[in-house]
Amino acid sequence: MAKKEITTLLKQEIALNIQTIATDTVTTGDAIDLASFGGGVNIIFSTGTLTDGTYTPLITESATIGGAYGVVAAEDLVKQDPSSTLEADAQAVLIASNSSSKVGYVGSKRFIKAALVSADTTSGSLVNALVIKAGDVAPVAA
Repeated sequence: MAKKEITTLLKQEIALNIQTIATDTVTTGDAIDLASFGGGVNIIFSTGTLTDGTYTPLITESATIGGAYGVVAAEDLVKQDPSSTLEADAQAVLIASNSSSKVGYVGSKRFIKAALVSADTTSGSLVNALVIKAGDVAPVAA
């Protein structure tokens, strides 16, 4: 079977730096520019060692980098498990150490931010988020 190269079609960006979250707060990453990446976007949340607390993913969007960011509507997010709720699907991995989960974004805004809402934390947990973007143009199958 022929193998296809996808490295040049995909670009990754750190959406939320690797860090320990040890307080009850909303931890928000940098804005991710989606210009020229209409082929798809996945936000991947991952954990290191979880000691306590709950961590709920939150994706926000804006038309401009410095504009107001609003919570992405459920219909603009693609769940990993279509039979679950978005919150349950995205949070399922965030209760286990050393694992990851993804959520797709199909909204129309140019900028998104990944965030984690933490609650019931005392000693903290190691978390991060990465965005994988696919370009507008994909190779035509032979």
